[in-house]
Amino acid sequence: MLAMMQVLFYVALSLGLGLLTFFVLWAMLRGVQLQILELRMRRQLNQKDFEGALVTIGQALRLNPAGGSLYYQRAQLYTQMGDFLSAEADYTHVLRFSQSATAYAGRAAARLKLDMTKEALVDANHAIACSRLWWRGYYERGRVYATLGHYSIALDDFNQALDLNRTPPSELYLARAEAADHLGDSETAGRDRQRATELSRS
Repeated sequence: MLAMMQVLFYVALSLGLGLLTFFVLWAMLRGVQLQILELRMRRQLNQKDFEGALVTIGQALRLNPAGGSLYYQRAQLYTQMGDFLSAEADYTHVLRFSQSATAYAGRAAARLKLDMTKEALVDANHAIACSRLWWRGYYERGRVYATLGHYSIALDDFNQALDLNRTPPSELYLARAEAADHLGDSETAGRDRQRATELSRS
């Protein structure tokens, strides 16, 4: 009886070790596949092959459906392609995994393009709440306020974004120039447009 129990114990132990080995090898294989897909996607992005990159991200998501960063990368791709509805959906999916300033700012921009200004304002405020020292939340909120016609508030947000960003993009200067124009401040508008032109040339 004791010998039989020992045999059963060793059989169960062997089966358990076999299953553990199988799952470890399966996880390693999946990790290698994800790394290969990541390299392929980077190459496709460098070649501006956005359609191919979307297919590659789809394959990676089938291997790792909980990959929040994959949804974020796909949302950025959709944004570059002008598919703001798909971008908005993917940013929403990212936010199910983590409440990040980058995802809120991205979704705010996508929602603004979709004329969802109230929702975009909420997202921009969330981006600022997540990271008060990141310029992008203020930039997106400023764009929303400018769309709503609140140019003075928008100008304050653009100023805050410029204070926080040592290397601001030309779009930020152009957005502030437009708000300044609406407020009758042609001097600031002209100076910002000049700065935007200089940045686009460099």
